[in-house]
Amino acid sequence: MVTLASSGAGAIVLDADFDHGSLQSYTVSDASATPTINLTGRDNYYGGGQWRWLYFRADDALGTQPTFSISNNFAGGAQALTSHSMVYSYDGQTWDFFDNNDLTAGRGSNRFAFSNDTAFAEDSVFVAYAIPYSYLDSVEHTRQVLASPWATPTASGTTGGRLGAGVIGQSPGGVDDLGRTIDPRSIFAYRITNPATDSATEAKRKVVITTGMHAGETLGTHTFQGLVDWLISDDPRAAAMRDVAEFYAYPTMNPDGRFAGHNRSTVENPDRDPNGFWNPSLWVGHEDIQVNGEAMIADTAVTPGTVDAFIDFHSTIPTSPPDDFGFIEYEQGDNLADFWVELKRLQPNILDTDSTGNSWTSANFAEAFLMAQVDITFETQFGFERGVDHYLDMGKNFGVAFHNAWVPEPAGGLALLPLFALRRLGRRRAPRSLATVRD
Repeated sequence: MVTLASSGAGAIVLDADFDHGSLQSYTVSDASATPTINLTGRDNYYGGGQWRWLYFRADDALGTQPTFSISNNFAGGAQALTSHSMVYSYDGQTWDFFDNNDLTAGRGSNRFAFSNDTAFAEDSVFVAYAIPYSYLDSVEHTRQVLASPWATPTASGTTGGRLGAGVIGQSPGGVDDLGRTIDPRSIFAYRITNPATDSATEAKRKVVITTGMHAGETLGTHTFQGLVDWLISDDPRAAAMRDVAEFYAYPTMNPDGRFAGHNRSTVENPDRDPNGFWNPSLWVGHEDIQVNGEAMIADTAVTPGTVDAFIDFHSTIPTSPPDDFGFIEYEQGDNLADFWVELKRLQPNILDTDSTGNSWTSANFAEAFLMAQVDITFETQFGFERGVDHYLDMGKNFGVAFHNAWVPEPAGGLALLPLFALRRLGRRRAPRSLATVRD
């Protein structure tokens, strides 16, 4: 058990020693109903006192109206906080934005303060940088998905037993920056399709989706869930999609980092970005990546055909372009893929930016080792005061876009897939030493 350092006579007590919780320390100014609570965020990965992910529970909060204050030494620059609102919840499920979020709040330019206009209505309240998505949330969602007739463990996964269904391996565990022992945790995968339409010789459309690589980038995982929930739903379009496509899903790319409340990194490598080691030659000492990467190679090889699309769901701080967007390769025409064009029609706020660089990201791995025809790192942006429904609905729109692009029209109509079909038939990518980089 880790006890957060606190000083002052305040009655409010903070705790972040739970799945996905994150806080270094705090002080409370006084025991009044309107105390100032100074927070210190954890600087794992970024160092230098820089923080990003923040998630804790405040107890004995009923009737109080605190102002929370934290250094603006925000990883990515304090300017990213000017459009950001912190969130709170009484039950850990329904989240609201704080009324007041100010980079200065009358305390000088070195603090970010947030508060509400009214007192807390319950004794315990959860507070976070953004809508959380814990490791246990991923485990529970995986269990729900695998209860569907349209989802099964992948070829690399267990079908049951002590670990449960869908387990493709274990994380390494380790000791985090707070000195806590983080036990190894299960890493999951599942395949979504209509098994009745599988063929040993005829390829279905093949999509690989991933999330959770950067521990604090939770909005991407909510978007991932929205897509998965739609794929297993009773929507007739989802049923038609399952007839012609198979989706390989990897929801727990960094279980240790997510559980431990890291900003970005794994527990095994707290000062390194995991999204730069996606080449088998670099996997020694990066066990989370190795488990997921080896499973993707093995799983997608079981059925005919190569991977049509790979999407890794992330989140990012406000940047340019100023909305949800995808890193996508213009040079190879990926930005013209039919499903991507359709997605942007359905969800006009989505933008794209050319993917350039030379790092071994997950998307580069997908291109080189899964032979993915289109590979995207999708970035949901913090800072717009959008509720969880925005991200779930956006995930659904990914599915609808695939349907509209890939499912033939009813009898007498033409299939809506000429551009993608030509790209798929006309080109096969060969592995290359370095490919393009995503954030």
